[in-house]
Amino acid sequence: MEEFLSTWRKQLLAKRAEPFIMKMNVLYIMGKDNKLRQCLLTTQVQKVMKELHEGTIGGHFATKITQKKILDVKY
Repeated sequence: MEEFLSTWRKQLLAKRAEPFIMKMNVLYIMGKDNKLRQCLLTTQVQKVMKELHEGTIGGHFATKITQKKILDVKY
C-alpha cells in the first residue's frame, strides 16, 4: 500500500490521524478541549442517542447542551 501513496497523501493521512489514539484495542480521539473520548462503534451510536434523548438523563434541551451531553458520555 505504501508504494501507492504519494508523499502528499501520506502527509495528509498522518495529519488526519493525529488526534486518534489506540489503547487496548479501543479507539479514542482527543477533543478540542483536550479530553480523550472513546470513539463509538456504529452499533453503539443508536443506543447512546436513544438514551440521551429518552433515558433518565435525556430530555429536550438546546442543541449546545445536547452536544455537550453527547461528548461527556462515559461508555
